[in-house]
Amino acid sequence: MRQMPYAKGMMAGGQARIRALLFQVLALTALAVFLSIPALAQNNDVLRISGATTIQPMVEQLAEEFRERSGQSIRIEGGGSLTGAMAALEGTAHIGMVSRALSEEEKERLEYETIGMDVLVIIVNSRNPLQEVDKQTVVDLFTGRIMNWNDLTSWNRDVVLVNKEMGRSTLELFEAYSGVYHRDNPEDGPNGRVAAQAYEIASNMDGATLVGGIPGAVGYMSLGTSLYLLDKGMPIKILALDGHDPIAGNVLAGGYPIVRELNLVYLKHNESKITPFLDFCRSPRGREVVREFKYLFVD
Repeated sequence: MRQMPYAKGMMAGGQARIRALLFQVLALTALAVFLSIPALAQNNDVLRISGATTIQPMVEQLAEEFRERSGQSIRIEGGGSLTGAMAALEGTAHIGMVSRALSEEEKERLEYETIGMDVLVIIVNSRNPLQEVDKQTVVDLFTGRIMNWNDLTSWNRDVVLVNKEMGRSTLELFEAYSGVYHRDNPEDGPNGRVAAQAYEIASNMDGATLVGGIPGAVGYMSLGTSLYLLDKGMPIKILALDGHDPIAGNVLAGGYPIVRELNLVYLKHNESKITPFLDFCRSPRGREVVREFKYLFVD
């Protein structure tokens, strides 16, 4: 059928409008890609670190001093050791902070640098007259068998438990030592589960704040962080454990029962990007920072 002249004009006009619209879409897309290039490049220039809150303050200090020397931008986030290991594996962070020994599978998939050693300590409020505990007492406290401190001392005060949340290496160390497992752990602890009334916290600072603020509280945390916070006036007390005082002498050679590594983990293909930062961590100033945060440097 023969088309009328005005119909041809309408079709031609429609095609012109479509071509104009496509040109605008392509132009806007190209502009968006062009504008995103600097942002992506800038993001690639940032050294991303995430993981264990136990060593996060120390790593933040190392990162700040390294940035001042090198101009390197660094972004640091917490989340726990499991988060750090997974972030390094998945590429969402260049470095993962892991405050425990690595599993055999993690060692096969990740490179790592041990930047220090730490021990896990039992802490109470500074008003608590107790000076030491043994493993069985820890079990009885955290399972709720001991509910008042007058079972251990002359002090009449209810016991308030402070426990770590799932996914934290500090919790894993406590579970391995005590045999008392988090109530959400899919496995049953050989010595039971942490009592349901326990407060659950994420970071060491959260734990120290609760224990320092509640007279009857008891928790567990990093020795290095505990000593650092004690120096800052936090009203907590570190208890001797199984006859070993973690403050006196060389805990690594003295048989203290809960010792752990402090690791930075990364993928091999990121090595060139992170080597300057690791070199700074190994430097004399880097060692000083480790000691300033009350951790033990590993030669």
